[in-house]
Amino acid sequence: MTMPAPKYEVSHPDRSLSCQETIERDMQDIVDTANMRGWGTVEVMDAMEEVLRNLRHAYAEDPDPAEEPILDARLFLHKHPTDEVR
Repeated sequence: MTMPAPKYEVSHPDRSLSCQETIERDMQDIVDTANMRGWGTVEVMDAMEEVLRNLRHAYAEDPDPAEEPILDARLFLHKHPTDEVR
């Protein structure tokens, strides 16, 4: 799996769509591989939805501390731009 970096800033209106397009390829590969191993498409998609729900609940309870400061900083800088270059 190759995951390219985001093409857009956090606030860009196309960022979410770009993320969806990026992960769709890998998700389709998971479905295809599971199909070749004998799993049905709908059951794989149902399982993926359930896993994502579980991940979302786990993240809501205990977000990754290594990830949050970076995202928070990007959102802060977007809302409070600075002319200073570091």
